[in-house]
Amino acid sequence: MKKHILLLAAVCTAFMLKAGDLTVNGHGGGGDSKLTIGISVGAGIPMGDLGNKTRDTVAADSNKAHGFANTGFHFNASASYIFAGPLGVMVSIGGNMNSFDGPTYTSVNKYPSGESATGTSYYIGEYLVGPCLSLGQSSLKINIHALVGLVTANAPTVTTTFSGGSVVSSQPSTSGFGYNFGAGIKYNFNEKMGLLVDLGYTGATETYTGYTYVQNYGSSTLTTTNNGHKAIMNVGIFTATVGIAFNL
Repeated sequence: MKKHILLLAAVCTAFMLKAGDLTVNGHGGGGDSKLTIGISVGAGIPMGDLGNKTRDTVAADSNKAHGFANTGFHFNASASYIFAGPLGVMVSIGGNMNSFDGPTYTSVNKYPSGESATGTSYYIGEYLVGPCLSLGQSSLKINIHALVGLVTANAPTVTTTFSGGSVVSSQPSTSGFGYNFGAGIKYNFNEKMGLLVDLGYTGATETYTGYTYVQNYGSSTLTTTNNGHKAIMNVGIFTATVGIAFNL
């Protein structure tokens, strides 16, 4: 995770230096629109506990959750308004879909031969707002943002199958404070449309409260519910996206 954060920080610094050079040389501002709507898609790389694929060294019901999430799909829609020089405000709504790595989960938890685990996918939602900078020429903009807001997260429903039955484990979805910072470029094809290329990092700490186990043995079913148990997962997602900008 630290490597990705340092890489993103370096990219942000390089963009800021380049943008400053453009502005100092009289090429900043231009005739670019103050309001931009962006739609982007790309890769979402799980970091922190979300991407952790190692077995817990403490009890299975510990308060530390390892996510076993794979690299997945990220999308977002954003609106940015530049109101004072290069300074503006951005609103972003997005999400990440990351599959659950059942084979690795089975392996590291040392399931007996013939037993295996599968799981549904993660969906991490982002609802964020914060300041942004748009610097450079009218045809080529360097964008930097720092956003905060709500990050939601489900937990995959994990099904363990074995000879004679299965166990289905599920947890309620959760939400908490999150942040996102990133940098990218916008290349305007014309006055109305442009290309977006961005790198970003989203972070949050999510607390899952409660779980349900459904044990199936032939025709017999036993359901166990614990509403008080808490599991904490540090969510990190490194994103690389491309998209379309609409200048309004």
